[in-house]
Amino acid sequence: MSASPAMPRKQLFSIIGLTLVYLLFELAFNARLLDVVGGTATQDQIHHIEIYGRSLSGAAVGLLVMQWLLGRRNASKNQSPSGMTILLAVAASGILTYGVLKVIVDTAVANSSASFRRASLNIVLVQRALVQGTVELDGLTDDAKLFAQPAGKAFLAQFPLMATSIDRLDEKIRNAKLTLITTQVSEALGQAGGFYNNQYLTAVKATQEKWQRYSKAPSAQDLDGEIAKQQDKAWSEYLNDLGRRGWTPSTVPGMARGAVLRKVRSRVPVPSNWDLADEATFRDAVAAKVRKRAGAATGGPKGLTVHGQRLAPGLGWNAFFTHPGVQAELRDQLHLPAGVSLQSAYSSGAEFQREVFDPMVKRLAQDELTRYDAPVDDFANGGKLAERGLDAARLALVPPLALLFSLLGAMTHLGKLSYLGVKGVLGWKPHWGERITHVWPVLIGVVAMIWITLSWTENAVTQSRLYDYMRQQMRDSAQPTVTSQAWKWLQTNGLHVVAVGQDLGYPLFEGIRTQVLGGITYGYEESHH
Repeated sequence: MSASPAMPRKQLFSIIGLTLVYLLFELAFNARLLDVVGGTATQDQIHHIEIYGRSLSGAAVGLLVMQWLLGRRNASKNQSPSGMTILLAVAASGILTYGVLKVIVDTAVANSSASFRRASLNIVLVQRALVQGTVELDGLTDDAKLFAQPAGKAFLAQFPLMATSIDRLDEKIRNAKLTLITTQVSEALGQAGGFYNNQYLTAVKATQEKWQRYSKAPSAQDLDGEIAKQQDKAWSEYLNDLGRRGWTPSTVPGMARGAVLRKVRSRVPVPSNWDLADEATFRDAVAAKVRKRAGAATGGPKGLTVHGQRLAPGLGWNAFFTHPGVQAELRDQLHLPAGVSLQSAYSSGAEFQREVFDPMVKRLAQDELTRYDAPVDDFANGGKLAERGLDAARLALVPPLALLFSLLGAMTHLGKLSYLGVKGVLGWKPHWGERITHVWPVLIGVVAMIWITLSWTENAVTQSRLYDYMRQQMRDSAQPTVTSQAWKWLQTNGLHVVAVGQDLGYPLFEGIRTQVLGGITYGYEESHH
């Protein structure tokens, strides 16, 4: 078979340019992805960074398809496929790749076992504690700043997936689990100071405004006097309005009666068929209005009802605030556990933390612990914690997969770029050009060379006792079949390549992101920024 004709130099350098642009964005994304997955990213942040990753992978495949189809077009002397066909094929391949990667990740998460989901929930807890420095792992490293470095971030990204294979994992983290959950709950509430200044003081202010409305309303014994006063005032205003037009209730012209009635009803809730001269019905309507207004504040003569409990009229601020009904309402608003009693003011932040915040955090942490320790069946499809388990499984699976896809895309196009570079330099020499016509052997050779090199390279993390232990635990979890053992070996090898590759490449990739691409964020802003 004769070699296909050489690619035109203009076309060749156009593809080189597109590949370089893709690599800049892919490598910058790789650095940003490591920041995301090596930190305490939320589900929403992981979801958005996934979209960028799948889009870039789609672009990577689209570039390969474009080069392949251009080669076919050159071979047919620009007859087939057409330019439009190539454009549509590139777009379709990119969209298909995006969809396939989404299906791969979604399927892996959906097919995860209940035990994996439960283990993932617990491991993600430990991972976040590692990032925040609230826990240390024996046998990892003595470098306190490790998790701010590329090697440490890459390890954190892989940690959930590796740790789920550890034998008797639950026993090994049981003692630290409640402490970690307590810390997590406390931080979610904004710590004692944040909770006091935001949620607590806001709730006190709202309760005080309710008490002020309650205290300004007439008491039960004064209600009759207030009703009589408002009745006289309203009837007098009604008569004065009519008198300015020279009318009395009995002499209002027929054509004006509708307008007068509408004006009265805007102030007093008289019936729609009210007789303009019916003073008794008018006064009854005024009385109903006064009672309703008083009842909104005090519940009328029987008192205000709060959280199903009645408050008698006339309570002072402290008596109002400490009433069981008001306290129950405050606990609901602040999501406090039963039994916590609030005061309207505290002498110090330490007193508030001791009497309110710490008991609340302890109770909430104990409740949360029951979910982490729930039976495995609760995490199965249809179980009461299935959704929580799926979220945890996604957090465990997506980071290493996303890093692997990104690294593979970068290595593939670095291989392609090497091929194109050689073509650009030697392609005009027929003897040499015929030997480098096919791209795939070059791509495979470059990727294999990089992969093998990274497989034999070590760093501070991969040389640690803990990493070696976790890697061995993953391999030991394989079934006693050649296929299962080979798959586990490939998994651990892939994780090793990611750990080392990210460590070596991050400084360059981050430099591209910040210096070449102007600090592109890919939709993720680190909290300290």
